[in-house]
Amino acid sequence: MKIAIVGASGLVGESLCAIVADKLPNATLQLYGNNSVGTKVTYSNKRYTILPTKDIFDNLPDFAMFMANEEVAKSYIPPLVKLGVTCIDNSSYFRLRPNVPLVVPCVNGNTIGKSKIIANPNCTTIQVAIALNCLKSLQPYKMTVATYQATSGAGREGLCDLQQNRQYGKLKAFAHPIANNVLPLVGSITPSGYSTEELKMQNECQKILDIPLDINCFCARVPVTVGHCAFVNVQFKKPFTLPQVKSLLQKEGNVLTFFEPYDNLLPMPMGIRGSKYVGIGRVIKDQTSNGINMFVVADNVLRGASYNAYEILETILEEGDYE
Repeated sequence: MKIAIVGASGLVGESLCAIVADKLPNATLQLYGNNSVGTKVTYSNKRYTILPTKDIFDNLPDFAMFMANEEVAKSYIPPLVKLGVTCIDNSSYFRLRPNVPLVVPCVNGNTIGKSKIIANPNCTTIQVAIALNCLKSLQPYKMTVATYQATSGAGREGLCDLQQNRQYGKLKAFAHPIANNVLPLVGSITPSGYSTEELKMQNECQKILDIPLDINCFCARVPVTVGHCAFVNVQFKKPFTLPQVKSLLQKEGNVLTFFEPYDNLLPMPMGIRGSKYVGIGRVIKDQTSNGINMFVVADNVLRGASYNAYEILETILEEGDYE
């Protein structure tokens, strides 16, 4: 079985390479990129050279995992699919197309079917969808989300803007300095006034969860390296108790719960970083309505991107016959 990873030198690409090399040691791994061609990298004691993306047609893989931008996805995925390659795409290019499954495997892995293109959701969408899916039996109908997103969500240059304390004139990822600051905008403003990141949360959660759900979202960038956070308020049609909500959250294998704040046990980026789990805590009753507040945290590079993409691949492999 041959697996190609396009965008192998980016933050998410590097993470995915390490996961696939570790989890699927017998697979033949092919690494591609544009700005890192010729770079030699090592994963699980094997040496690889990053090749030009255009060379992917010279040695067709069984699966191509795209950790690149929309332009790369648009240019390469359709012709690869015509040649029989199954493609998993981390960009937003295919996510909202009605014939393309948008998948968080523990939520809606059954929607993959025989699709040759599977979209990986946005990072904040993944962690919130996992949390909300635990509570579907209570019939959620409205959700308000405020995100606190790490700089790594903007790629390597986003990290450098923070770590190097870049100021005006030297910024690469952000319009304003992020060090010692909070930017109340992630993505770009659309005609509606919402940002592109906020619309991703609204549209992608509805598609993944497949329930009637009103979603209001506001996204901000905070001076954290890795680990997206989200305040989530959910309104339910059914009556509930807090012990019931906590029990539902604890049953999900991809969730770590933090229910004892008086012991300073809290979901935080530094506690969940490097983990495939979604951390959930500060679960309290909304005293104004039939709903709850909760704080949801996940490693945006791993849980919010590379590991979810790997789980999509794993789900497909479990259904097929590959060597």
